[in-house]
Amino acid sequence: MEKVKIGKIVNTHGIKGELKVKSMTDFPEERFAKGSIVTLHYQNQDINMEVLKHRYHKGHILVTFKGYEDINLVEKYKGCSLYSDKDVSLLDEGEYYVDDLIGCKVYNYDNYIGDVIEVQLYDHHDILVVQGKEKIMIPYVEAFVKEEDIDNKRINVELIGGFIHEN
Repeated sequence: MEKVKIGKIVNTHGIKGELKVKSMTDFPEERFAKGSIVTLHYQNQDINMEVLKHRYHKGHILVTFKGYEDINLVEKYKGCSLYSDKDVSLLDEGEYYVDDLIGCKVYNYDNYIGDVIEVQLYDHHDILVVQGKEKIMIPYVEAFVKEEDIDNKRINVELIGGFIHEN
């Protein structure tokens, strides 16, 4: 089954194996529920971990994995990404995963400007990073993003002057 990135371990917390995770999911309660299996990517290996418990602390999620309740066992995982199975049943109709935007062709008034190579997630709004003749960053807001056709990998935008250099 395809995986989606759900978080990144930014640090440890305390001495009982809690990991401080920057969440990258709209479904933290489901993804980090007790008994959930999370895939940790460490040194080019995927390690399946079972969530023992989670809690929220200062804008992050503190996660403890079963069998790893000691700081000495988890310290090496700082900086690692966490993944979970791509579960479309969590989505409402018309919703999609952020990763589905990667590879979409972006058109400004029907002029091709590039492909989405990354989506940067922020609290206020996300940013589409588009690579074409140049790399541009487009706020993922209604004012600029007019239409998404994820099935056909196309995004239509309407950009104001200054976003792209026009010759």
